[in-house]
Amino acid sequence: MTSRIFKTIALSAALALGAGAVSASGQGVVLTPETEAKIRANLTEQGYEVAKIKIEDGMYEAYARKDGKKYEVFLNAELDIVKTEMDD
Repeated sequence: MTSRIFKTIALSAALALGAGAVSASGQGVVLTPETEAKIRANLTEQGYEVAKIKIEDGMYEAYARKDGKKYEVFLNAELDIVKTEMDD
């Protein structure tokens, strides 16, 4: 009986620590084909030509062109643009 209690406590602690690590590092950002398609559609509607999408620092990062200039567009987990930088 005591062994089962310790196993339950250990499992609960491991799950709690694991959940904290996931939310702190990735903030729920996962690049799936569906998410990539949504990002491409959103940016295309805004006039961007999207070349590549990846995850960096817990955000989606899209490499795109608009009006002949290169940009890095950063989006949060809700796919809102939070930062745009010109890419040299």
